[in-house]
Amino acid sequence: CTMQLMAVYSRQRRTGLYYACHDPYAATKHIVQQRESGDPGVLLAFDVPAPDLHKRGGRFTWPGTAVWQLLHGDWFDAARIYRDWVTREAKWWPELGNGGRADTPEWMRNLCAWAQTGGAPADCVAQVKRMQQALGVPIGFHWYNWHEIPFDNDYPHYFPTKPGVAEAVADLQANGVFVMPYINGRLWDTRDRGTEDFEFTRRALPAATKTEEGKPYTETYGSKEADGSPVSLAVVCPTTDLWRTTIRDTVLRIMNEVGARGVYIDQIAAAAPVLCMDESHGHPLGGGHWWTQDGYWPFLEAIRKSMPPHGMITTECAAEPYARFIDGYLTWDWQGDGMVPMLPAIYGGAVQYFGRNYAAGATTRDDALCMKMGQQLVFGEQIGWCSPSMVDEPVAGPFLKQVVQARHANVRFFNSGEMARPPKVTGDIPNVRADWAWYGETWVTTSALLTGAWTRPRHREMLLVFANVSDRPVDGVFAWNGAEYGIPRGTGISCATRRYAGNDQDKAAGPLPSRTARRISLPPRSVETWHIRW
Repeated sequence: CTMQLMAVYSRQRRTGLYYACHDPYAATKHIVQQRESGDPGVLLAFDVPAPDLHKRGGRFTWPGTAVWQLLHGDWFDAARIYRDWVTREAKWWPELGNGGRADTPEWMRNLCAWAQTGGAPADCVAQVKRMQQALGVPIGFHWYNWHEIPFDNDYPHYFPTKPGVAEAVADLQANGVFVMPYINGRLWDTRDRGTEDFEFTRRALPAATKTEEGKPYTETYGSKEADGSPVSLAVVCPTTDLWRTTIRDTVLRIMNEVGARGVYIDQIAAAAPVLCMDESHGHPLGGGHWWTQDGYWPFLEAIRKSMPPHGMITTECAAEPYARFIDGYLTWDWQGDGMVPMLPAIYGGAVQYFGRNYAAGATTRDDALCMKMGQQLVFGEQIGWCSPSMVDEPVAGPFLKQVVQARHANVRFFNSGEMARPPKVTGDIPNVRADWAWYGETWVTTSALLTGAWTRPRHREMLLVFANVSDRPVDGVFAWNGAEYGIPRGTGISCATRRYAGNDQDKAAGPLPSRTARRISLPPRSVETWHIRW
């Protein structure tokens, strides 16, 4: 799960229940949401495995507090309650200054678009440079299969690289493309040289996580060995010196020898902690908060202290307790129906979110692609993580350029601001429904008009974002009330609007009353921003 927070509320009555674990060390826990068939009640629970599970009948305490309270409002109000606690007590909240997070390099915080592909260096360079030139802004490039070993096989032996990788990185980074190669941050192949047990038993087995029976925890994915058998990958314990040294040295080689500005360390914020029972590792057995406090936190901190000042690291998915120790989360699996930007409402400006999976159903391709791009923009994410060929799509390509331009022109709100409550536009606004093709058919419905709000209160400015992701014009009314955004009554307010549609950008500026109803009219697949000052 991404965070230890749940909320149940009525959209009509705007009241409900806030239920969270305020646990500053993020101890391992199972988060339960369960409803029995025919039962109108819902079970919400946090099931916390005890540390030192082998001590039968023992007692333990944990540093968290289960908190439930009446909730007035909806998901955004629940996020604000949780954010208030996180910023005060959570050990993973990063240090922020007036300009945002200083320990994340500015180039990374300013990125507005991502390409992802893999393979031969010459092919990657040509494709990704073309995408950067089409968008006209610096972009990131998530490079898969830059190494000689197959994907999800023979880990962690990533060197040597394919011939020409270092030269390709230098070429790309001289032309507005920041390169971020892939490695895995959890797994060691049990047959780590083809079908041979090269170093696993000799070096890695003592550091692998173990069951109560002393066997290593292993996982299999879609990868196959040369003999057709599944690749079996052991989960290595993050508290062990071997694993910390192995990943740190790999990251530093990629940055210092290959020259890449960033490294993606897969699975850390995606996979659940393992209840390791190996006494030789020195951590409490089973549950507890050692996976974070004694495991990945010092693991990642050591990498950050060793890497060049311009370097950055990211990981897969978005589990919150790594926010202070990484620079970005790959949100590629934000693919569901009815999603709300609860994590950006808590962590916006403190960590960068980037990427969606841009596979899309063939019959609804244009709608699905534009829905994802528009949602990324209003959620505050860095756009894309798509094939470089997306710029050639007849519908999605021009819309991609619009949303990237809109983010680029207003990037300070996303890299150092906070999310405010998204504007509510009323009127006869249709929905859009498309197959987002997430592990098969996944039908998602959103409003044709997606909205977002980002504020920089210290600078007395905010940004409202409106994105029409449909193929038809939309028309509605936005009831603006400055007091709802913390602007004192009687304060002078100005508003500059800007339309992003291809190469045409309309600008208008003027005073904005404290309360007013403004009509919103957007052409098909277009973006408009309101820059408000007071």
